[in-house]
Amino acid sequence: MSADLEARIARLEAVEEIKKLKSRYAQACDDQYNPETMRSIFSKDAVWDGGEVFGRHEGQDAICEFFAGVSSQITWALHYMIAPEIEVAEDAKTATGKWYIWMAFTSPADAGPQAGWVAGIYSDEYRLEPEGWRISALAIDLEIMSPYEDGWAKTPMMS
Repeated sequence: MSADLEARIARLEAVEEIKKLKSRYAQACDDQYNPETMRSIFSKDAVWDGGEVFGRHEGQDAICEFFAGVSSQITWALHYMIAPEIEVAEDAKTATGKWYIWMAFTSPADAGPQAGWVAGIYSDEYRLEPEGWRISALAIDLEIMSPYEDGWAKTPMMS
């Protein structure tokens, strides 16, 4: 097999492994933002940037600490990661990705649980480490975070 063909196959395999990694991320989020599972998803020096709504968290420990606490703000969630666009570097050791997110969630409120919607775009960076692919940087651009009752036309972003 030619070196070019081997390199192309390695990049295709990397795309599939990265898709599985992002799926594990969504599953960990849907499992009460399981911080221990998150530890196996992010590199030790990773950055998770949730913008003004969720803040910026640098390093695996800070990211896991954030996720340990976010389940008190979002008590149930179902993350849909849609339309991945993954670019793997020529050496198949780093990659970037963009994903749309559509999410239904429940959060506590004074009058009882409140249902809501989230939509946005994830921009990720990935790195191949000895243990496998890890997210090294993740930024989410939230377009919608709206109460279910209002919808995104009436309330595009909740505070």
